[in-house]
Amino acid sequence: MPFGLPPVKTISSLLALSALLCAGSGSPATAQEDARIGAHVVLDDQWAQLASEENRAFVQVLRAQTGTGSIDTLPNDRLYHLYRTKKLDCILTGGWPPNDPQLRSQQTLVFEIRLFILSNTDLLAKDQILVGRMKQFAPPAIPLENTMVDWLPLQNLQQGFDLLRAKRIDALLAAPSHVQYTPDSNSDTRDIVQANLPAIKRIEVPLLCHDTVANRGIIERVDQAAPSQ
Repeated sequence: MPFGLPPVKTISSLLALSALLCAGSGSPATAQEDARIGAHVVLDDQWAQLASEENRAFVQVLRAQTGTGSIDTLPNDRLYHLYRTKKLDCILTGGWPPNDPQLRSQQTLVFEIRLFILSNTDLLAKDQILVGRMKQFAPPAIPLENTMVDWLPLQNLQQGFDLLRAKRIDALLAAPSHVQYTPDSNSDTRDIVQANLPAIKRIEVPLLCHDTVANRGIIERVDQAAPSQ
């Protein structure tokens, strides 16, 4: 037997133990390659050009956890269904029940939500308005003291754009980066402008993951690497 090498039986035992440990804990490389992350809004390179520096950095860290470097964009109901059935490892959402025992990141994606209207709309002249909002977020207070506000829950922002243009809603709650860039490349949002009102609400959206060893690694990497908001 060559000098310095352990017996063949010992080598086999070490290899078996190594395989067992890897299978039990999951290596970081495998966890990163296999991670499936979903969101209800588009978070790609074009969106990043209009996003804040903090949001850009946060999403860059998330994308690094996936094998494809991308985050799946899904309607809200589909997003929750795939997460509940464990076809997604993690999701970005602000609507999950806060008492549900899931892993949550301390770092968040931050949206400054504003009211958007068609360019020729005068909200102050209306006694009552219908506002579209993403269905997982509760209706915030709107600074229109003399106007009655009704709400229409939406599955996604593209639905809101379409309803606004069809004048079936009077206004839309959204983050500026997602109005300037819409998932539908044929959709021009130049006719959709911010209402002359202050920001309505600041929403912080954490990364939510199933409690597994691999996902704990994802949460740890996200919280360590992403800058504080």
